[in-house]
Amino acid sequence: MNLAGIHPALIATYDDKGALSMERQAALIDHVLGQGVDGVFVSGSTGEAYLQSVSERQETISAAIEQVAGRGPVIAHTGSLDTRTTLALTEYAVAAGADAVSAVTPVYYHYEEAQFEAYFREVSAAAGQTPLIAYHIPGRSHVQLSPDFFLRLADDGVLQGLKYTATDLYPLAEVVRRAPQDFLVYNGSDEVLLGGLALGAHGGIGSTYNAIGRVYRRIFDLAAAEDLTAARHHQTIANRFISEMNNYDFLVFLRQVLRHDGVETGHGRAPLPTVTDAQQRVIDDVLSTFSAKESHR
Repeated sequence: MNLAGIHPALIATYDDKGALSMERQAALIDHVLGQGVDGVFVSGSTGEAYLQSVSERQETISAAIEQVAGRGPVIAHTGSLDTRTTLALTEYAVAAGADAVSAVTPVYYHYEEAQFEAYFREVSAAAGQTPLIAYHIPGRSHVQLSPDFFLRLADDGVLQGLKYTATDLYPLAEVVRRAPQDFLVYNGSDEVLLGGLALGAHGGIGSTYNAIGRVYRRIFDLAAAEDLTAARHHQTIANRFISEMNNYDFLVFLRQVLRHDGVETGHGRAPLPTVTDAQQRVIDDVLSTFSAKESHR
């Protein structure tokens, strides 16, 4: 299955008591696929992976694969705080039928580059023939790895792709320039998707795609057609949306936007904040005046 293109990083879905809701996840998946995106990225940062148990993440991954039902690729994030759990989740995702797996570098403790390399090599072995996409998000992981690190593992066949989430696009461009021909690079910072695509990224994975996937679909298609003027217009729409979102916790904002659109995802898991009544009113008012007509086209 073609793994390039636009992939929302799915928001975690909970019922009114805070338990996982696969019924709500199914509705969310249908909503995002209905916006014309290519596939989904599940159990990542936006999916609150680090606030869930292993069994919850397994349920999330397998239910997503079942609901997507071949309508596009499912990229399952299996990264965890320790290698053992990452390997178990990777093996589970592969057996469940994920089209690719992805793993963020381990966080919290300090590791040397050698430990990160060993980690990705073990995850690759667990993934077998299923593509492994490294997830590099230095703003969250506080791990800064060079293009040379990813390129070495790409050349060795350990990695088949990279999700690069930072607004400094020079490292992304270097990976694109020097990687093997079939190596996939995804832009992970929504506000610079067009920049990433212009530099050769094969697609994007992002949180705001849940809410305004149609906008990112247009950016991708227009960039592919080399109509950068029109693509820039749609990136500006996305960035106005992101500018409003930055006034809030991003998950609070996105959940309320989806609620405004008739898609209920519940509230984030504590200690994440929940939306207040006042925030609901303000966000709804923003959406009514913001170019929501443009952003939902």
